[in-house]
Amino acid sequence: MGPTIVICSGAWPLESFFQPLIQAFKAIGQDAICKVPQSYPAADPDNPPEHNYDSVFLRTHVLNPLLEEGKGIVIFMHSYGGVYGPESLEGTSKKERASKGLQGGVVAVIFAAAHIAFKGVSAIDAMGLDPDNLPDYLEHDVRKPRAKTRLHAHVRPKLSTDLVGLKKAASKAMLFHDLPDEEADRLAGLLPKQPFTCFSTPVQWEPYRDLNFQGLLGYIHTEADRILPLERQKHYVEIAGIEHTYMMENMSHSPHHEQPGLLAKVVVDMMKTIYERK
Repeated sequence: MGPTIVICSGAWPLESFFQPLIQAFKAIGQDAICKVPQSYPAADPDNPPEHNYDSVFLRTHVLNPLLEEGKGIVIFMHSYGGVYGPESLEGTSKKERASKGLQGGVVAVIFAAAHIAFKGVSAIDAMGLDPDNLPDYLEHDVRKPRAKTRLHAHVRPKLSTDLVGLKKAASKAMLFHDLPDEEADRLAGLLPKQPFTCFSTPVQWEPYRDLNFQGLLGYIHTEADRILPLERQKHYVEIAGIEHTYMMENMSHSPHHEQPGLLAKVVVDMMKTIYERK
């Protein structure tokens, strides 16, 4: 049996957004899954998390069960998924697991229109944004740490989800601009918000200098991307030392909505190319 493709969604995720892609994979005989957190812990600005919530969820609830079954895994990461996805991969490569007498493991790591962050770098940093001065197209319900004074020494800091979201008009213009207006409006209206700490927590591990992942990395470019320009995509490929690339011409940031059948074929072809090289 072939490997399972694990889809790491971008920001403001809904599993339903990737069902067309999952069905496209299924149509060509390829297993694929996408799971995202259904909720996040309340944010405490005085005690930020050490690890990205999405990375912990991915490793604990998606990768570990597959590894325990000895499954081969292909990681497919879209957008912000390229930040938390790689962080979750420490010790998961098939090569490293085989050296320890373990079955299964990651056999390919494929980015699509994805940001890349090295150890110590957050998603906000990778995107080139100022956390204290976010662009107008983002909404952020800011919660600052409580001042420590004698008056408030006995008061617990107020907890909040500290949510950040992409405004609907910006979503339509940047994510879904190549879709029919009615469909773009529907999808933009469904985008949930997400804790700011998902974007501000620095990456704790990276695969780019791990010899066990050498030759396993691929990147699918989206030529007409309005949220992650092509030149920045190419920059990520260069600094991460990614060997395998493919250009989806005239493609927006959301190929899983626009052309899921084509995207599925490109991913599977790249996966097979990486196999053959190894």
